[in-house]
Amino acid sequence: MKYSDFISQRGALDRKLRSYNVQVERSRYPTKSAIPSGPSSQAVPSARIDEDGDAAIQWITEANYQNAEEGESIWTLKAQDQIGLDKALQQIEEAHQRAEQMTHVGYLMLQDRAFFPRIVGSKGANVIRLKQETGADITVSRENTTITIIGKPAIPFICP
Repeated sequence: MKYSDFISQRGALDRKLRSYNVQVERSRYPTKSAIPSGPSSQAVPSARIDEDGDAAIQWITEANYQNAEEGESIWTLKAQDQIGLDKALQQIEEAHQRAEQMTHVGYLMLQDRAFFPRIVGSKGANVIRLKQETGADITVSRENTTITIIGKPAIPFICP
């Protein structure tokens, strides 16, 4: 249950498994997300970058899964053939291993969205490159000025 949200990748895993002709049934779903939606009151600023004395960019990190729901959920896979089932099992195992490694969440909070193009890059090129190089899960908010990065604490974040 602890890693369920991260493993499911907001429904992307189920869609991928369907491409292998595999359907997933879960015995239980978490009632709340284990992945933080924003900085908690416990989060402490890790860094601040000032431009002309104003806090233009702020970086906050905190432990991931700290509010995770404990318990188990049994996943039942229904496949049309063994090949599809084997591919699905491999995808789920890799996603679970990756979820276990995502121990921290970082929030890059910007003063305004005008900074986004410099960080995100043309058509998201910088975000895509950083995901590939680090294995981190990076989400650029559409509602506010925060970029959320989930990964290992050793992940270096370098703004281009």
